[in-house]
Amino acid sequence: MRRDVLINAKWRTHGRITGVQRYACDLSEALRELGVEFDEACPDSEKLWRTMLWEQRTLPTLARGYRTLICPANVAPWRVQSSVRLILTVHCLRFYFHPENYARSFVRWYRFMMPKAISRADTILAVSQTTAEEIEGVYPQAKGKISVVYPGVSSAFTNEGVAGDEAIGHGAYWVFVGNAGVTKNLQTLLEVFDRFDHPERLVLLGVDASGLASIGTRYDSDHVIALGHLNDTNRVAAIYRGAMGLLAPSRYESFDLPTAEAMACGCPVIASDTGVHREILRDAAMFVDADDVDGWNRAMDRVRSELGCAARMRDAGFDRVGEFSWSKAARRVHELIEVQREELIAR
Repeated sequence: MRRDVLINAKWRTHGRITGVQRYACDLSEALRELGVEFDEACPDSEKLWRTMLWEQRTLPTLARGYRTLICPANVAPWRVQSSVRLILTVHCLRFYFHPENYARSFVRWYRFMMPKAISRADTILAVSQTTAEEIEGVYPQAKGKISVVYPGVSSAFTNEGVAGDEAIGHGAYWVFVGNAGVTKNLQTLLEVFDRFDHPERLVLLGVDASGLASIGTRYDSDHVIALGHLNDTNRVAAIYRGAMGLLAPSRYESFDLPTAEAMACGCPVIASDTGVHREILRDAAMFVDADDVDGWNRAMDRVRSELGCAARMRDAGFDRVGEFSWSKAARRVHELIEVQREELIAR
């Protein structure tokens, strides 16, 4: 039986699970647990150009007859019939502010597609207030349509579990989560570990040996462990639990889910002093200018040496992360679905 809600589930074709895919998967599961009945539509290919064509040509046809189409992964068809209410999650505008992180073809496509999708959307979900303001600043047509709905933290990070990882072995370590792109700013951390004599190692999640080589920054291979991309959230959580802290030096984020997940695991967070980090982490983290190598060194030394510092950060992190719940997010999205249903009935 056809339901009222259809979810664009093209993210399920991706073998590499990124933050956007995890958001889409966890939100869908939370809606299901809330009792929201929905169907999913998914392309039969994982090739990027095929999924793009499917999204713009096939999905609008599949959406006919549904009252609501939810697109939780940053992209939506813009030729959906007017009787279908479109809810679109816009995760970030990194392609707009930092196009150097992407292929030119990707940037051209997003610059063409995004304003059309935003114009067509009836409701836009933003993952932070900071991102909501960015969306409105770049796309004025989004004003009045944005709802800020914070992502949640999955149970892999809130449940108790083991600490550490066999690939890391014994000994203290810090964690970085991201890629080798300029905005993630791994170069600054490598410079910290190169310039100062840190007894701990730096564990990289999302960056492998080839990614390190692409940076061209000097580093001590004995102190840097590049584990590459990990799809296993339980393993990531165990690494957080065993770490001295998470280092988040990014120059741009829309939410930065790893910082919330780390807090849920009792892992202290040192983050770049950006608007979104201030919004999400508040008093639970230590903030440093993204490019201040000396500042990062001092902050790490405080966590390592200052009596009670790490414990205070853990406690504050546990308090703060309670704000990020998938059940809260699902309830808010369900409210928006119901509002749209009432609007359709009133037409």
